[in-house]
Amino acid sequence: MNRAQASTLVFAALTALVTVATAFVAYRGQRAAFEREFARRLSQLAELAASQISPADLTDARVLGSDGNGLVALQLDALCSATGLANVSVVDDSAHVVYDVRAGFATAGTASPYDTLSHATLERARETRSVAFPPFRRGALEVRAAAARIADAPGAVLVAEDLPRWGPELSRLRRDLSLLAAVSVLAVAALALLVMRANTSQVGLERRLSRAQNLAAMGRMTATLAHEIKNPLAIIRGSARRLAKLEPEAQALSDSVVEEVDRLSATVNRYLQFARGAGEGVPADARGLVAGTLVATLDLLEGEFRARGIELVREAKFAEATVRLDDASLKQVWLNLLQNALEACPEGGQVRVRCAVEGSRVRVAIADDGAGIAPDVLARVGEPFFTTRAQGTGLGVHLSRQLVQGAGGALELTSRAGAGTTVQVVLPLAGAPAGGFDHYSSGPAVG
Repeated sequence: MNRAQASTLVFAALTALVTVATAFVAYRGQRAAFEREFARRLSQLAELAASQISPADLTDARVLGSDGNGLVALQLDALCSATGLANVSVVDDSAHVVYDVRAGFATAGTASPYDTLSHATLERARETRSVAFPPFRRGALEVRAAAARIADAPGAVLVAEDLPRWGPELSRLRRDLSLLAAVSVLAVAALALLVMRANTSQVGLERRLSRAQNLAAMGRMTATLAHEIKNPLAIIRGSARRLAKLEPEAQALSDSVVEEVDRLSATVNRYLQFARGAGEGVPADARGLVAGTLVATLDLLEGEFRARGIELVREAKFAEATVRLDDASLKQVWLNLLQNALEACPEGGQVRVRCAVEGSRVRVAIADDGAGIAPDVLARVGEPFFTTRAQGTGLGVHLSRQLVQGAGGALELTSRAGAGTTVQVVLPLAGAPAGGFDHYSSGPAVG
């Protein structure tokens, strides 16, 4: 993960956190607003009811008791019915119940439950106009209450009690805010994913562009270097040939020089062909014989196979086919692939070669029973200059693939560690439609 992707993730996480926090704060703010409005309403009702009660009403209530039909009872019962209050209670200066609307909740003359709930609130109510009780529970219900002093009766307090009615509104608000927060978080996550994918594509594109620029620069350098080396090599080769004619004893040394010069020339040509882009310049009218060039290459390498103790097996009779690739290019493809098989095969091993026509195409398979190729290495086979051999150039498979692709064919390579490797070249016959693909697989080798 690069810095841009890490920054995107951090930004997305912070945005999601802010979104959730905003929804939570909005919910808490609305709940607090409901609480304030409800407390204000209760306080107003408590003050209104307290203003209607006189000392004579309190005396009447004490005389008649909770079951009486005095003015206090009528006033408070009417208030509860009109406003929907859950309860209204009158408490005297000694915190005893004078009258309580809810029958059986508090008995007149006994200590008020509100004093037990919050004695400090009742004391403050006696000093100020009205005070709200802290929220409390009565069984499974959450209750709110407010106390207001009775002006003409020092120490007497009226308590109005009610149940909150904002539950459905808060539930809807909580659901809507949760949905909004979830949608926002998903949108931020999707946007972050798109940004990260775009960044990944950009990084990949930049790497490919940098690699292409490096290869182009290397190609120009290779072409220049190859041009400068080829002329001296030609002079050295010609001189070695003439040396053999002047002194017979120098024949062996001359042959050795010529052989090494030819090997070096082949390496230089390989680099030069890579620099020019092998396969891109295949003439449209190029023609070559698959079986003929394959047999010639096998004959050329058969001695090397025999010297290394590796059996070279030509499976069945090679079917001749003409393809859109000249003989020299075909020989180079077979030489590159056979040399790779030769290097991969241990002493006592076997390399099998098959050539068959399949409809409008010809397939050549070269299979060895070597150690195979690990999946991580197989994925890079064919990259320019990638090789696992100390003396390799890393261009054999790459150039072969370019040549085969230039002729409209495909190069298929299958290998598995410990099960050998099979390279198959598929070429359309001359006159057939071109088409193919390169396929690298770590599945079982096929021979």
